[in-house]
Amino acid sequence: MKTWRAIALTALLLWSVGGWASEDIPADFQAAIDAAGVPAYPGAKFCTGNPAMGMRLATSDSVETVRQWYRDQLPEWSTYEEYGGWILYAGTADAGMAEIFGSFQVSINEHPELPQWHDLPSDMTTEIVIALPVAED
Repeated sequence: MKTWRAIALTALLLWSVGGWASEDIPADFQAAIDAAGVPAYPGAKFCTGNPAMGMRLATSDSVETVRQWYRDQLPEWSTYEEYGGWILYAGTADAGMAEIFGSFQVSINEHPELPQWHDLPSDMTTEIVIALPVAED
């Protein structure tokens, strides 16, 4: 039950429309993804998040360009593609949802509302969500 609670809280936080104005990644967020071994996409703008759980970034580069960059950076990670979503995660290729959502993950999708939600240039519609799941007690 704790895993699903952590997933729900992470999703609520990262997909909420509220947040800070776009800027470079704050130091505490950068330290969190560095510790997890998850790189930030070059030039991506920080939108919102929580350094203990993850963050939302935005870029004007195409979804496929960003996905390929992450595949190149994290070649040992697996990809989950269903229901219109795309998740690169630190787990086995045949993982179930519990393993996928319990792993470090990067999700990249087109999100036309990002510019208005986060005061971004109108072409910054590629969303990068980096999730850093909380370990169970």
